[in-house]
Amino acid sequence: ASVAILLLNRIRLAIGLILIQYLLAFLISIPVLPIRTLLARIIGGILVCVILFTSDRRFQQRGLNQHSESLPRSFSFRLITSMIVFIVAWAFANQYQVSQPSLASNVFLGAIFNICFGALLLGLYQSPLEAAIGLLTLLIGFDLFYGGVEPSLAIVVLMISIQLIISLATSYIMSVAYQTNKEAKGI
Repeated sequence: ASVAILLLNRIRLAIGLILIQYLLAFLISIPVLPIRTLLARIIGGILVCVILFTSDRRFQQRGLNQHSESLPRSFSFRLITSMIVFIVAWAFANQYQVSQPSLASNVFLGAIFNICFGALLLGLYQSPLEAAIGLLTLLIGFDLFYGGVEPSLAIVVLMISIQLIISLATSYIMSVAYQTNKEAKGI
């Protein structure tokens, strides 16, 4: 799902793919975590996606999510970059899996992929919504990793609250940008 977010480069589709990432994180964590923590994760992920979707829907038509022209945005650049990050994440996960024997290999691999692609997304995009999607992808990976090491409900609630704060802050930044844009045009 992280690769699809990078390659497809569509905001509304990326929000749906973030939801798919939450579902995939739920599925690969089933053998590792108790069901109550898994349900808390998925409910938090749904809330985050609803907040981002409503913010995008409200402010997308008003031109607030414009892409920066200074960054490379071609499909070939994103494809080559995603292949490089995929290979690096795969090699890193295979090399350091031995040092984390308490963590299931599929959870560790999913965590490393999400962290690497989240950092890439965060570095490539500049609009608040795109940056939030990159940051949330990175946090899904961190949540997978840390949730596999310490599966307590308190840690899961802390991670969910951080993700909700990021989505609410993104919505707020978008609304302030809309108001500023509205006042500048004299509407």
